[in-house]
Amino acid sequence: MSCTIYLVRHAIAADASADMPDSERALTAEGMRKITCAAIGLKHLGIVPDAVLSSPLRRAQDTAAVVVATLGLELAVEIYQPLAPGTAPAELVRGLRPYRTVRHLMLVGHQPDLGELASYLLTGSAGLAPLPFKKGAVAAIEVSSLPPRANGALLWFLTAKQLGAIGAGRPR
Repeated sequence: MSCTIYLVRHAIAADASADMPDSERALTAEGMRKITCAAIGLKHLGIVPDAVLSSPLRRAQDTAAVVVATLGLELAVEIYQPLAPGTAPAELVRGLRPYRTVRHLMLVGHQPDLGELASYLLTGSAGLAPLPFKKGAVAAIEVSSLPPRANGALLWFLTAKQLGAIGAGRPR
């Protein structure tokens, strides 16, 4: 059974500082606004994930929560530890086995990890074709199974600005 995986990079977060651990950096007001607009674009595209997994870092959790709320979904965001920065794509993908019956899976995380994960899903190699995720960008990748046993197909890859234009009904 095929599955579409939506890879979402977290939105704009507060700058790193000595006063705050990196894991606690929240979205800025601009980040909240931009990811809300991007999520409206996802809604216009008819995106309805069956499960949403987030990195344990606050900025990713905040992003996931805004997307779920904007899409009007009644599901809880699940914290998925392998989405934390530094996890190898192969390890992350192996852990998706419990979601093998899901048709639409959203993963919210960080760059460069998401770019490497996209490359891994598309080519079998994390370094062959990493996607350049900007903050709030989303890629849709179709795989034949979870965990994937063959290379996936890139359905689309959009920036937050492009998704916002879709949501506003403006030409891209």
